[in-house]
Amino acid sequence: MRSLEELKSIDDGGSFDLLVKEKEKAANGDEPLKLELLTDSVLPGFIDMHYRKAMERKRLADEAFRKETNINNGLQFRFLNFKIPKKTRSRVPVPAIVQDTISKLESQNSSSVKRGFVGVEEEDEEIEKKPLVKKQRKADHSLEKKKKKNKTTIKKKNLDDQMGLNPRPVIPQQFQDEIDKLNGTDVMLVGQKTMTSTDMDRHQGRFSIPRGKVRNHAFLREEDDPTEGVKCSLIQPCLKVLTDLEFKKWTMNTTFSYTLIKKWNSVACNEENVLQPGCLVQLWSFRVGSNLWFALVNLNLKREDNVGSSSTGITNI
Repeated sequence: MRSLEELKSIDDGGSFDLLVKEKEKAANGDEPLKLELLTDSVLPGFIDMHYRKAMERKRLADEAFRKETNINNGLQFRFLNFKIPKKTRSRVPVPAIVQDTISKLESQNSSSVKRGFVGVEEEDEEIEKKPLVKKQRKADHSLEKKKKKNKTTIKKKNLDDQMGLNPRPVIPQQFQDEIDKLNGTDVMLVGQKTMTSTDMDRHQGRFSIPRGKVRNHAFLREEDDPTEGVKCSLIQPCLKVLTDLEFKKWTMNTTFSYTLIKKWNSVACNEENVLQPGCLVQLWSFRVGSNLWFALVNLNLKREDNVGSSSTGITNI
């Protein structure tokens, strides 16, 4: 730090002397206090002056650096865009003998060259024909789709044939008579299947018609909820009526089965029904009022062998 005498020697136009007098008056004769007041007044300005000078030097240095960089970049750009002009090459004169041989070869190969052009034209024609081939493929693809649709419709139409139900099945007259006595309506075939050992198993206690054997789904109404279970009654193969069964739809992964549960064992174990694994049965549905009813027909059971008769009453086993 500079001393007071050094500060006084600086020519500042008398401003420093005025500052000293002001601080002497404020210090009231106290010399250390006067120096402290002068230091507090002069030192910040001194630091600020040097800071501004340092910033000015930095600015000038940055400008000089930018100018130098721009100059170097300009030189580099000019260097990169610099092109060396190509020299024109003079052609070597061809002797007359060589020209004659070349003309002869060209005349001999003219026919082959023409054939080559013809081949190119044929290739162009093939290229032009390619879009037509694509269109033909699309048309063939659409025809295949139509054929598939027709096949599916034929399959649906011939569903009766696949299930062995052609000609169109009709419920046996004995069952129709029983349905008429109950004032039943909307008689329709639900499905046809072969009895399995599971259907006859007492521990299972159910009769199921898998999705592939179901012929008609229209027997269910909006008020029916087969997933929760629908109460129903059944005319057994022996023509006896069993009430308080339950009809349910069991969903398994991507498929389902319609099932009759509750009291099914009474049907399976009834010897008069002559039910056993391997016999062919049909399940028919009808309505008595709004109530759902079924009729199970054993196609292997001869009607004259029936123990039951139309006089048989409703059982509640």
